[in-house]
Amino acid sequence: MSVIKKEAFYISSDGTHKIRALIWQDEKAEPIGVFQIAHGSGEHIGRYDEFARFLAENGYVVCGNDHLGHGMSVSDEAELGVITDAECGWIRMVDDMHLLGNIMKSRFPALPYFIFGYSMGSFAARIYASRFGAELTGAIFCGTTQMPAATELVIGGIDAVIARKGPAQSAQSVAKLSGILSSLQFPGERGDPMAWLARSAQTRQEDLEDPLCSTDMSLGLLRTLLKLGAKASDRDWASMLPADLAVMFISGAKDPAGFNGTGVLLAADKCEKRGIDPTVILYPGDRHDLIHEDDRDKVFEDILKWLRSVTEGKAE
Repeated sequence: MSVIKKEAFYISSDGTHKIRALIWQDEKAEPIGVFQIAHGSGEHIGRYDEFARFLAENGYVVCGNDHLGHGMSVSDEAELGVITDAECGWIRMVDDMHLLGNIMKSRFPALPYFIFGYSMGSFAARIYASRFGAELTGAIFCGTTQMPAATELVIGGIDAVIARKGPAQSAQSVAKLSGILSSLQFPGERGDPMAWLARSAQTRQEDLEDPLCSTDMSLGLLRTLLKLGAKASDRDWASMLPADLAVMFISGAKDPAGFNGTGVLLAADKCEKRGIDPTVILYPGDRHDLIHEDDRDKVFEDILKWLRSVTEGKAE
């Protein structure tokens, strides 16, 4: 196999920033589909290199971009974790993903197109699927959940603070407290506020040591994250999905963000009410960062099996 990784940049929907994208492709193989990844909050698309190479080795052209305020889609290091257009940040993220989708579809117009979103990216991918689902063959939502209705009230409170202190004001204390509370369900690891992220100690350490991950979270980014979750959890979300869209939910069964699977099943139920029969897999013992857990080889194979079944089903 000869997988090549390329870096590209395009102008964000905000008209200002350059969005960085990565594309993986086995240039000696005929591609069978396109697979777009939306990463989570406080990370970057480069973290998905192992996963992307696996899919590329199996015939998929894989792409993904660093969201605004993340990775290499910033003007300088001080912008990491910062969303200045807090009110429209959630829209910008989804639109930037769609810009990449348009670029890839122009290059591979005849290929099946899949979108994959993790954590915050799962919310963005759910909104993407509800707005642009006619352009998709399938969607995979990883580490997602249903946000409570009270989320909009929390957003209103954040707006009030942003009005006084600005969107760049740090919200890291909130993020740290959330991590501590989310880790309480793991009694033997209560001293580690990152315990909720993964049962893999190596994954947690690599996240802490990655300079593009261990960054501050601004009020603007916190608002964007919550707004994405609220919009993705809207009661009418699934009604806007194409009835023939293939959907997969995957999550760690011990993911606090997904309420240990309950939030995942609630989201899947919305698809069922739409008439979509989603594939749902909860991995025993795994936590939030499923793609980087120790049993990720199993997760990769399950995703590949699903992709092939969908592609073969559409071809019949």
